[in-house]
Amino acid sequence: MSYNKLTSLVANVEAIETAVKVHRQGRTATMDEKEVLSRYSGFGGIREVQDIGTDRAVAGNMAEPLNRLEKALRTLAGEDETVYRTLVESIKASVLTAFYTPRFLVDAVARQIHDTFKANGLQMRSFLEPSAGIGGFLPVAMPGTHSYAFEKDCITGLVLSLLHDETATLTAGFETIGGQDFEHTAFDVIASNIPFGNFRVFDAELWKKGGIYEQATKTIHNYFFVKAMELLGEGGLLAFVTSRGIADTPGNKFVREYLVSHADLISAIRLPDTLFMQTSGIEVGSDLLIFQKHTGKTALSLRDRMFLQVSREKTGKEGTATEYTNKLFSLPKTTLATSSRITMNRFGRYVRKYQWTGDETAMSQYLAALLKYDFNSHFRKSLFMGNGQDGIHTQLSLFGGGAIQQTSKDRRPYTDKVEDWMKNGAMVVFEGQVGTLQYRKSSHYREIAIDFVPVDGGKVNMERAKDYFPIREAYFELSLKEREEQEEQTGLREELNALYDAFVAKWGCFHDNDNKEFILLDSLGTEVFTIEMQSGKDVRKADIMREPVAFKKIDANKKLTPDEALASSLNFHGKVDMDYIVQATGKAEEEIIGDLKGEIFYNPVSREWEHKGKFLAGNVIDKCKGILSCLPGLPEREKERAEAAARALEEIRPETIPYEDLDINMGERWIDPKLYADFAGELFGVGAEVMYFDVNDTYLVRLQGYSPVAYNTYSVRNYNGEELFVHALQDTVPEMTKEIERNGERVRVPDEEAMQEAATKIQEIRERFNRWLDNRPVEVRDELVRVYNERFNCYVRPAYDGSAQTFPNLSFEQFPYDELYPSQKDAVQMIKQNGGGICWHEVGTGKTMIMCVAAYEMKRLGLVRKPLIIGLKANVHDIADTFRKAYPMAKVLYPGKEDFTPANRKEVFSKIKNNNWDCIILTHDQFSKIPQSEKTMLKIFSEELADVERSLEVLEQSTMRYRSGRMQNGLEKRKQNLAAKLDELQMKINSRKDDAVDFHAMGIDHIFVDECHCYKNLMFQTRHTRVAGIGNTQGSQRAMNLLFAIRDIQRRTGRDLGATFLSGTVVVNALTELYVMFKYLRPQELRRQCISCFDAWAAIFTRKTADYELGVTGTIKRKERFRTYIKVPELAMFLREITDYRTTEMMHLDVPAKNVRFLSNAPTVEQEEMIGRLVAFANSGKWEDLGLDIPKPENLDKSKMLVATTVARKMSLDMRLLGDKFGDSGDNKASICARMIYDYYLRSAANRGTQFVFSDLSTYKPGEWNIYSDIKDKLVRLGIPADEIQFIQAIRNERARKRLCEDMNKGRVRVVFGSTIMLGTGINAQEKAVAVHHLDIPWVPAYMEQRDGRAVRKGNTVKLWGNNTVDVVIYGTEKTLDAYKFNLLKNKQMFINQINNGTIALRRIDEDSMDENNGMNFAEFVAILSGNTDLLEKAKLDNRIMQLEKEQGFFKKERGRAERKIDANLLEIEKAGQAAAGMARDWEHFTAYAGTKATMLLNLPQATTEETGRELHRIAKTYRSGAYGTIGTYAGLNLLVRSEYGLDGVFERNTFFVEGVSGLKYRCNNLSGALPLGFAESARYPQTTLEKLPALIARQQKQAAQFESEIPVLREIVARKWNKADELARARQERKELQQRIDESLKEAERGQIPLSGLETTVKAA
Repeated sequence: MSYNKLTSLVANVEAIETAVKVHRQGRTATMDEKEVLSRYSGFGGIREVQDIGTDRAVAGNMAEPLNRLEKALRTLAGEDETVYRTLVESIKASVLTAFYTPRFLVDAVARQIHDTFKANGLQMRSFLEPSAGIGGFLPVAMPGTHSYAFEKDCITGLVLSLLHDETATLTAGFETIGGQDFEHTAFDVIASNIPFGNFRVFDAELWKKGGIYEQATKTIHNYFFVKAMELLGEGGLLAFVTSRGIADTPGNKFVREYLVSHADLISAIRLPDTLFMQTSGIEVGSDLLIFQKHTGKTALSLRDRMFLQVSREKTGKEGTATEYTNKLFSLPKTTLATSSRITMNRFGRYVRKYQWTGDETAMSQYLAALLKYDFNSHFRKSLFMGNGQDGIHTQLSLFGGGAIQQTSKDRRPYTDKVEDWMKNGAMVVFEGQVGTLQYRKSSHYREIAIDFVPVDGGKVNMERAKDYFPIREAYFELSLKEREEQEEQTGLREELNALYDAFVAKWGCFHDNDNKEFILLDSLGTEVFTIEMQSGKDVRKADIMREPVAFKKIDANKKLTPDEALASSLNFHGKVDMDYIVQATGKAEEEIIGDLKGEIFYNPVSREWEHKGKFLAGNVIDKCKGILSCLPGLPEREKERAEAAARALEEIRPETIPYEDLDINMGERWIDPKLYADFAGELFGVGAEVMYFDVNDTYLVRLQGYSPVAYNTYSVRNYNGEELFVHALQDTVPEMTKEIERNGERVRVPDEEAMQEAATKIQEIRERFNRWLDNRPVEVRDELVRVYNERFNCYVRPAYDGSAQTFPNLSFEQFPYDELYPSQKDAVQMIKQNGGGICWHEVGTGKTMIMCVAAYEMKRLGLVRKPLIIGLKANVHDIADTFRKAYPMAKVLYPGKEDFTPANRKEVFSKIKNNNWDCIILTHDQFSKIPQSEKTMLKIFSEELADVERSLEVLEQSTMRYRSGRMQNGLEKRKQNLAAKLDELQMKINSRKDDAVDFHAMGIDHIFVDECHCYKNLMFQTRHTRVAGIGNTQGSQRAMNLLFAIRDIQRRTGRDLGATFLSGTVVVNALTELYVMFKYLRPQELRRQCISCFDAWAAIFTRKTADYELGVTGTIKRKERFRTYIKVPELAMFLREITDYRTTEMMHLDVPAKNVRFLSNAPTVEQEEMIGRLVAFANSGKWEDLGLDIPKPENLDKSKMLVATTVARKMSLDMRLLGDKFGDSGDNKASICARMIYDYYLRSAANRGTQFVFSDLSTYKPGEWNIYSDIKDKLVRLGIPADEIQFIQAIRNERARKRLCEDMNKGRVRVVFGSTIMLGTGINAQEKAVAVHHLDIPWVPAYMEQRDGRAVRKGNTVKLWGNNTVDVVIYGTEKTLDAYKFNLLKNKQMFINQINNGTIALRRIDEDSMDENNGMNFAEFVAILSGNTDLLEKAKLDNRIMQLEKEQGFFKKERGRAERKIDANLLEIEKAGQAAAGMARDWEHFTAYAGTKATMLLNLPQATTEETGRELHRIAKTYRSGAYGTIGTYAGLNLLVRSEYGLDGVFERNTFFVEGVSGLKYRCNNLSGALPLGFAESARYPQTTLEKLPALIARQQKQAAQFESEIPVLREIVARKWNKADELARARQERKELQQRIDESLKEAERGQIPLSGLETTVKAA
């Protein structure tokens, strides 16, 4: 019997109605009701249920049962709308997963298991069905068996419980079984049709076990197998119908290995692909797998080993193979099929499909025979008998199925109280013995078991242990209570001290060897041990013994100045706390207000005083509005203070930016979506709705009617205007693909032409939006101005004046200066005032001292409690040394490398937690080893989950819910994964026994991040995956670790910042890196600006540019990048508000002048030849054109210009980098550089001057040629001793690095070679530096700054003997990219400087178009290599002309398509009219027919309705012909049948028709043509088909009207003219004139022109 969707739906509805009725009446179901309930088959494949609760109309006979279903659900939910929505979503979610097992399969499995148990005299005591549906596999249970069933779906679970009231049923997920109070905890048989999919399951018990158990929870089908096997009793049977993924997927091998190592494989049968067609109308591959548990297994059988292996079959087509298939199914008697064939599935992949062409009875018989054979061959009675059925009574362990066995004579369960602070390995006294606690999991994973393991009596002294344990208990009670209650526990501290003092008096200090050895036997001892500190030979108590370390204790006896008290109040209390300031200063309030005039202002909104750093900064517009609104009704004194505050704000308010300067991008998230909806309505000619969801930065657009413009003017391929409008809002281009043939195989590749056409239309939409916006009423534009200025032009940068600071306790005795620079003082003031920020000071300007002083000052003033400095491994020793010299009495923790080994790390973490350090100093790598707080992550993920749920709720309540299935599914999956992540984190928190102290518990509340650019690779999501210039979006774990730490601090303070970033190169390359800094430090401000992600930021401040280049295959490729930055002054102000930016020039530091020399030399003969070959390669893309003997790069097809750029750079440096075929030259860079180094060597010989030589393109590698070694050899030949030349790559450790610096500063080493990464930072060897040589030019300005900073810095003695100047020599080769890159770096650095110092005059700036990941533009590349500047201009013109010609081609194609579509529409209108007329004739005949309206078959003219239906079903099974066959009549109309065949000629099904008097043929059911399920319904198919004629007529008329509405739009497309024709003509004329000029210059060159060489450009920089 074939599947009928309507019949299944009706049966489901009747079952649910019955279940609801029985449930509400609180009784059991009658036998008749159970018969109705048993027909419930779930909603798998019934997609129409997705329409429940939406605006979509359901056509035809599905509407009535769906209405009944909705009514039944509302009855079941009562008045609770949330319950109703849950029920609806439960049904919708089951459409793709609820496929019920055919009855014959269950019967065959049940019969075989029953026969096996009976034949062996076994009793089935317990049975479990873990995914029951309505209990399909419950018949497997035998009489007297205790049965249990789980069903997660609430509706199906209700039907299950009523249908099987004798079974213990639970409406819950299988993962909850551990929390159920079942009589049985192990089962004899477990059978089910289990769910499958990439859904994660959170099972606390499996998660605790880790390994494959945790891995299995990541996909639901793997989880069911592992969980069920764990619950199975020894010898028990597991029988699952499952997807083929378990057996076939290579990634599931770990599950297969687990199964065959824990069980014997009884039966594995591959089921037909059409098995579920009868119950769910769907084809799906599935297997029946049956195992017998065998935990004592010692070897694998041949079948087991084959089950582990998968392989692929060749398809017969060259180069193609099927998807992976399990090798076991190549054996006989492993498939339930009469035949199989290789075919392509709906995903375009080759698979082997299995078919059964016989009837169900034959299939059932064959399945029974297969099962009987397998059970007779492989079932082992002895395994089951060993499970307690051999007549020997054994006591079952609580934690396993076997008898209790004590693993050790002395090891035993621990039954005393376990404190919350105890963990695995904690030492205790139990039953008169000292031992440790060992936590273990039970074999059924229901709870944690704790054993007591005695310690060797010789290792411990019982008396010492009894004195130690009270100290440990007092310590943890004090520590936990003060951290949780944030109050000093004087009594507990006194008790701890008394116990400790008594222990020391009796046993000595903790650090005494015997005590230390004993205490460290305790896993908690590493933390308790740190209550005692040792410094040299002195031992003292840790801070926790004297004062709280979990919070700041105010010292009421210490009096502060008003300024100091104010600073302490701001950061300790987060506000100006006047009571605190009065207490801290001992002055009256009025006196304090006078003293702090201009420093604090009264805010009537909060009715509090605020510091000027907070009050006269930030969003001053909103602040002023709020104050003015409060003025009426204030008391006079309070009003005067408020008015003074308002005046102060008005004076500093930024000048309003007018509309003309806003430079608005379409898609800026701060703009009301209603404005975009208005534009869409005008663009498409119909009403529109636009919604924005910040949780995933997504726009949804819905047109409220059919728009011919959307489907004609703005459509490309299968993307209509509605979808392109979304891309226009998001400034993206859809990914389009096309199918091509490659190596005899059909593959999908990007459709560049379609994407370019889409990009053109998207750009047109964006440009039209700006024109449309310009023409809006002035009120609309004024509102945009108001909103923009209030959101972005509202910031005022605070003034940071650090001149008044005195810096108590700061010592300059060990420094060559006696005070800080003014710039350093200002930076410290900024950090104190803001609570953090960005210290962007040029290399060599004293950032280390800023960090040390700021950290100590913040600690001294109570602004922070535990500052942390993290720095590069190469720098961190200098940081610690500087701190100790500056503050000799400070308490600084600087762990060494050995302290961070896994064995010692916990002790360091405990020291951080238990002491009030003035500063903690770690390397970046050490910091990354600190575990982040799971509680903090739990809160962060909880907030994200709340955002997702909020978005889902908004979407559900909107009119777009039926148009956003993809987004809703994405949000639902994200919600599910977040929920699982939260459960996992909660479980970690609940079971945290072995973890070290985490970041939150340490109490660190400010982080100084030295060389913060090392953390720029912070992961962020973006749609702009094809756009260059973004940077690394994948991020690094170290960056994510820092983000979580900073978020932890920000959550504690409730404010942004919480960290200070320091670097001379905060922005390394692109301004897009600023977003990363803002994400770290200003999350709250970004949210206020409606910026939830990178794309939202880029939409406001960037503009993409597109270049076009000819690909290797001749196709034109579009290359996008973020090149233009807009609204630059506002971006700069947002940055400058928290940034202190200083260069050496701004600071007037005593550093040498920088004399930049750009040496440009003519190319060598070999280089000249290679330039020609590069030009040829750039045109052709053929690797052979380069004439190189090195292997062809793998990425050539995708990145031609990147390859060309790389080859050009190597060629410019030295031809030998391109292969051994090239030789040395006296005119290449290596030779010229060697002569230049030798010249400086001689000139500075009297003072032993030193030089730095940089190259990133070729670095020192022992045993192979490199530029360093080559130049060294040349220098040695010139006369420089080899030991005076060093390579940084040869320095292997920190000690050698320091020795190198010392040797250079003394002049013992005169020349050092290195790369930017290794030599550009952490080297203080500047004392005698006279020159810096750049053999190649780095990609980013920051690298050039770092290189130069090695010599141009304070401490260089050239001011005494070298004219106070350092030469920076940059080597360039003519006709290469060197000069071009140098100029680009200069321009980029200039923009960065202007943004930071506030001198930027432009509202938009343009960066370069070349970077290390993409190379440069093809046309510019060729032009630069030519050395002709006119060619560069022509190249740019060629690019623009190519772009315009492509757009013109799209325009002509679109016009041609419109012309053809007009003709097609007219034809369709005519066809629709004819069809409607024919249908009308047929309807008239049908309604007017006076005879008997009954189905009359030719071979059964007098049959009953039942007989007629039966005969029709026989015809459906037996008829075979592709031609129409007449089988009968109805109301004078012919009834027809025709067979349908697949592409491979295999029969698929028969289709039935009614032929009208018009000659039109109407399919049975108007779509599928298949007969209904029942015989009576089949006999009436002609009537039901013809009754739908009015709807078909209306559909034809609607289609005709739609085609008619498109014609005016199409004619408008045909009639319009391309608006860029004049621009193209002008560009062509310019190119022609430029070509003539180029030709003339070439003729002059041929007449003989002497080439310039050795050209030098010198730039003197003070």
